[in-house]
Amino acid sequence: MRATALMQFQLFGTLKKEDFWVIAHCPLLDISTQGRTVAEAKKNLIEAAELFIVSCLERGTLDLALRELGFSTIPGATPQPPPLALPDNAFSFPVPIPLQFHNNVVTDC
Repeated sequence: MRATALMQFQLFGTLKKEDFWVIAHCPLLDISTQGRTVAEAKKNLIEAAELFIVSCLERGTLDLALRELGFSTIPGATPQPPPLALPDNAFSFPVPIPLQFHNNVVTDC
């Protein structure tokens, strides 16, 4: 049996201009990228965050990577944590992560 689930990270990024570039940074994942425009820098940061998370999932290192970034589990946490107060120059973005599971167990019906 195959099942698909969708997990979503809600992250934020900050922007700053340097010369002819817009630098986008996601402090939670410590990822930075750039673009010629604000829209391009945001798009590149979202793509970099998706690639980071998916590659960690594929290698089985997401838990370790998040712990190294300072994340920890919160016992009894509610499914919908309160929204973060973002810095003035920040923007919020979702990173959807499709997960597919395959069960090789055969059951007699």
